[in-house]
Amino acid sequence: MGSCRVGVVGAAGYVGEELVRLLSRHPGISLTLLTSRMHRGKRAAEVISGLPDSAGGLVFEEPVASRLNEADVVFLALPHGAAAKYAIALREAGKIVIDLSADFRLRNPRHYEMDYGWVHPAPALLSKAVYALPELHREEIRRADLLAVPGCYPTSILLALYPALAADWVGEGHIVASSLSGTSGAGKKPEVALLFSEMSENARPYGVPRHRHMAEIEQELDRLAGRKVELVFVPHLIPLSRGILSTVVCPLRNGIGAAEAQAHYLSRYAGDPFVRILPPGAFPAVRDVVRTNRADLAVQCDEARRRLFVFCAIDNLGKGAAGQAVQGMNLRLGLPEEEGLLP
Repeated sequence: MGSCRVGVVGAAGYVGEELVRLLSRHPGISLTLLTSRMHRGKRAAEVISGLPDSAGGLVFEEPVASRLNEADVVFLALPHGAAAKYAIALREAGKIVIDLSADFRLRNPRHYEMDYGWVHPAPALLSKAVYALPELHREEIRRADLLAVPGCYPTSILLALYPALAADWVGEGHIVASSLSGTSGAGKKPEVALLFSEMSENARPYGVPRHRHMAEIEQELDRLAGRKVELVFVPHLIPLSRGILSTVVCPLRNGIGAAEAQAHYLSRYAGDPFVRILPPGAFPAVRDVVRTNRADLAVQCDEARRRLFVFCAIDNLGKGAAGQAVQGMNLRLGLPEEEGLLP
């Protein structure tokens, strides 16, 4: 293992567990610290399945400053609002912080307060955080010490729209994004609506008219377009444990055809190891990306009505969270971008 010491705060949630699995087999780092108040004193192997002996023997600890400061890189897999207080102290101690909550994704603290319901705990750090979607901000990630890992829905929608917005293809009118998510996206908490008997053979929309991820998606779309973008976003919960499929429809400017769109998406993502553009006529499937860090995209045009359709499938715990966080760590540490990750 590498000499860089890595800790995970909140290592027993769905995202935390996935992080531990990835980091435990990562050849470029040493996983040295796992924290969980609920499982304090237990061996990691008692809580997280599929760990090698080197990580399975680690014992969950309290997240105390003296131990956190022994790590070089700290992942925060904590609820929104809880991560910021750790980030403040860790950054003061000179640590690289990779936050998987929403605490540093939004540049405007007022937007955070509107969507999350409380005043931002660390507004002074917002300008220092980089929105860590590698396909959009790879060079900024290499230089940053505070990485804000994007949400799962935003990852799928931004990857779908990035090439079209970069080429200034999107015309006037609303962009519509409809996303289907597995239940692990809601976190590991006992809730009646997430019980097997409630979700099996069932599907339902939620978070309408404004899901918490809206502000994050709009912020990044506006940055990409250089103007205000109108978005309609409808998330749905479906009976899968993990995975997201997003369908994005946007108005096209004149003269953009299917062949040009396909070629442009292939060219734009040619250097990105975790984005796969499917051939014409093929569509992404969640089962093809589960337990990987890959995003599968398909592009279709309705030339008569001047509409672009882009479909994106990701694993919400992989490319939508833990995998993307490890990808960002690799970039920041100067390691091969794919190291420790399945494409």
